[in-house]
Amino acid sequence: MAPKVKIEDVLPSGERITISIEGERISKTKVLQILELLSIVNGSYEAGEEGEYEEGGATSLKERVWSAIVERYGDGAWFTLKELYGVLAASEPELKITTLASYLAKFVAEGRLVKRGQKPATLYRVRAPLLRGA
Repeated sequence: MAPKVKIEDVLPSGERITISIEGERISKTKVLQILELLSIVNGSYEAGEEGEYEEGGATSLKERVWSAIVERYGDGAWFTLKELYGVLAASEPELKITTLASYLAKFVAEGRLVKRGQKPATLYRVRAPLLRGA
């Protein structure tokens, strides 16, 4: 049976990348090149909301939302979709409440947030309380 290497990564934007290499001659150099490619994709560029790419300094809307959640509720406080939307509406005018709801669902699926209750009274909390300023 030929050797097989499988590399998986999740980008900050939530996209999943899976690369498989299979064959008799899998070199360490090839694997390192693929890992370098993933670090370039992960660190140097991030996909914007409409698929365009931005230079490394800019962050995606999803990551700006996550940063706001951590800053405001990182101590483990529970919050609702509407409370978070009220906090973000001024700083992120392009953010729609439906988009924010999608991001919260993704954060729950990724294990970043814990969800309790049912609509319309669903509460969210950062999974492990994060220390502010750490």
